[in-house]
Amino acid sequence: MKRRGTAGGIGRSRPGRAARTRRTVRLLVTVALAVGLSPALAPTPVFAHGATRSIAPADGAALPDAPRQVAVVFAAEISQVGAVTITDRAGRDWAGGRPAVQGATLTQQVATGMPDGGYRISWRATFTDGHPVAGTSEFTVGAQAAAAVAANPFRARVTSGGLVALQAAAGAAVLALLLAIIALARGVYPTGERADSTR
Repeated sequence: MKRRGTAGGIGRSRPGRAARTRRTVRLLVTVALAVGLSPALAPTPVFAHGATRSIAPADGAALPDAPRQVAVVFAAEISQVGAVTITDRAGRDWAGGRPAVQGATLTQQVATGMPDGGYRISWRATFTDGHPVAGTSEFTVGAQAAAAVAANPFRARVTSGGLVALQAAAGAAVLALLLAIIALARGVYPTGERADSTR
């Protein structure tokens, strides 16, 4: 009788362990989803279908002298421009005159007298099919900045675009973790059910 009672206790404990396993897996899945969705929900510098084909100066570029203009080449033709700014760290806009559009290329003249320092290009435009596109790019001006990037090329990659790429990589890693958790859960549940049914 005691053995039966012990077996019954063990039999009753197995469903409890299975329930705890399910709760643990659900918690892990919830955490993984929360972490994985955070980079996807974070604001990114480009929306719609048309990313950019090229930007001049390139994102993260270090120029010895100030550029005369900036240019953004999109993956499709644009019909109108909302705004283009070239701001320094203090917030001053160095865009000179109105932007020009030719097909998929957007150009913006740079005001004269641009000093050495860091700058951010921001743009908003609309494709011919009505979809909006927006983005940012960064560059620096000055012989010292150019020399520093030449000595350490990694510095040129630490930009807003690089941060977006880092977010995408983090999201992919979390997705892989989520898939591993799901695979583990599928392996745990049937095993527990078979063990309970045999006993």
